[in-house]
Amino acid sequence: MSENPDYSDEVQDGASPPLSAELDSVGKGLREQENALSLLNTIEESVSGKPIKWTDPNHNLVTSALPLLIAITITLISTSEKYNSTISSVSINEIAYLAIFGITTFILWWVPLLTLFKGSILKSFGTAFLGIIAAVSIYSVFNWIFHFLLIEADWGIVLAGRVQLFAGHDMNYMMSVEGQISQTWRLWIILGIATTLISAAYGTSEIPSKTFFGYAVFITMVIISFTWYPENRNYDADAPISKFAMIALLGSGVFSSSRIYCNKSEEFQINKLRTYLSVSAVIAFFVSIYVMDPPDFIVERGFAESGVEPMMWGGLFVNLILATAGGVMGLGIGAVLAFGRQSEIPIFKWPSVALIEIVRAGPMIAWLYFAKYLLGGVMEPFSSADVIMRTLLMFSFFGGVYTAEILRGGMQSVRTGQIEAATALGLSPLQIKLTVILPNSVRTTLPSLVSLLIGLWKDTTLIFIIGVFDFYKVAADLPTSDLEFALNILEPLYLAGFVFWIIAYYLSRLSLGIEKKLGLGNTTGGEIT
Repeated sequence: MSENPDYSDEVQDGASPPLSAELDSVGKGLREQENALSLLNTIEESVSGKPIKWTDPNHNLVTSALPLLIAITITLISTSEKYNSTISSVSINEIAYLAIFGITTFILWWVPLLTLFKGSILKSFGTAFLGIIAAVSIYSVFNWIFHFLLIEADWGIVLAGRVQLFAGHDMNYMMSVEGQISQTWRLWIILGIATTLISAAYGTSEIPSKTFFGYAVFITMVIISFTWYPENRNYDADAPISKFAMIALLGSGVFSSSRIYCNKSEEFQINKLRTYLSVSAVIAFFVSIYVMDPPDFIVERGFAESGVEPMMWGGLFVNLILATAGGVMGLGIGAVLAFGRQSEIPIFKWPSVALIEIVRAGPMIAWLYFAKYLLGGVMEPFSSADVIMRTLLMFSFFGGVYTAEILRGGMQSVRTGQIEAATALGLSPLQIKLTVILPNSVRTTLPSLVSLLIGLWKDTTLIFIIGVFDFYKVAADLPTSDLEFALNILEPLYLAGFVFWIIAYYLSRLSLGIEKKLGLGNTTGGEIT
């Protein structure tokens, strides 16, 4: 059958499509309706139990629509009554609470009504009962939480102490006191370095560009809004907002460059870039410490100006530094101790065993007191590190000994054939350890390593015991710093708990993403093929 040359012209001129195109359109519409019904069926089964099939006349759109309409009606009436009885004025917080109240009220009524209309409780009692319990729980818990967060709580204390919560009282004073040169540029450099590395790392990942930029815009807007908010602000917001915006643009540019490079490069080149980024992340940790407080011999020779002494560090900043030390330096120390413990040379083996067993036998609190009162005397002939630096060192060793045992378990799972193949290729014992055994150990023990890092992150709250004003300590003491907020004890603590949870959750999700990338997501224990 020959092609009609006049047909394409007719279509281009706006002529009606042929009958086949209309049938395709109708078929597409029917498929969309079928998919919508299937989705509705899936949702109903998940919340009310397994009802009668769609082919049954009792399981139709009427029995689906009636619970929906009744629940919507009750929701509108309840929300209106809630607004008239409890809401005094219209604000963003109150609108948000009313929206959450409406959603939870709808769920509370829709699920039991759906169960009743479908007769699901007689056919799948367990699922239907759990659905009703879940609806009641969502209504009760969510309403209680968000009523406190949006209506009852007074977050003015958090806004008033936002700088102290991040940097601590002492660092904030040193960076803002009149008559001294502001040292805030040091924090901006560290934030810029961290943003560059994180953005470049995400550029090498498989995360969609839209997703990354969506998260980046959201986080940037939250930070800028929190910084700009005029209530209880005791600083000029123009400078930090402009710097946050510049750092956000820097991160976007680095992500785009990394993504373009990865799209045009081979796999081995991408892996090489990831290796460089990993090494850069380790270097960036030590650079950050150097930026904050350059060594005395560097300052004495005029190569740098004196920075912010570690004892002045505080707030969320010190928690991040200590947790990073436990992860970055701990991984290096752990690798050395793991290889040392497996060594057949006594001079390497027994000191490693002794250090692992001694440090692991004591709780973190005990070692923090050791760092404060005893470690200084031990280090005195070599260094005069203050309590923050000694605590940082202790976190590194504490994380290192646990990392060593985790890696040792991973090393035992490395196949002998891989080691024999590396030996046959002429690799030295050190090269085999660094390029074969260690990467495979990290790969197989990644979930345990991330769990350890999350534990170290939470353990940083213990440093208030030795007099360090970390994020938790500043949050706990914030009500005493201003008589206006003397009774607002819970709000700063809730914020601290939320921040710690967010970071721990981020680390957990990041770990799951890496595991999926490495093919370790099979719940049966084997690798994904």
